[in-house]
Amino acid sequence: MPIFEYTCNACNEMFALLQRAVEVNDTLCPKCGSKDIKKVPSSFSCSSDSGSSSDGSYSGFSGGG
Repeated sequence: MPIFEYTCNACNEMFALLQRAVEVNDTLCPKCGSKDIKKVPSSFSCSSDSGSSSDGSYSGFSGGG
């Protein structure tokens, strides 16, 4: 499920929710309960333990073919 970020036009609260795309229309501000919210661009972040070595080089693939 994607994380959607919002700002509330009623109380200026910024919040993020993990939700399915079909739930977006049912979103309420968690601070004031207003439906007057606006989706804002979110930053993308990704982390993974697999495939990296302690020196920072990637070792996820072995040669082959």
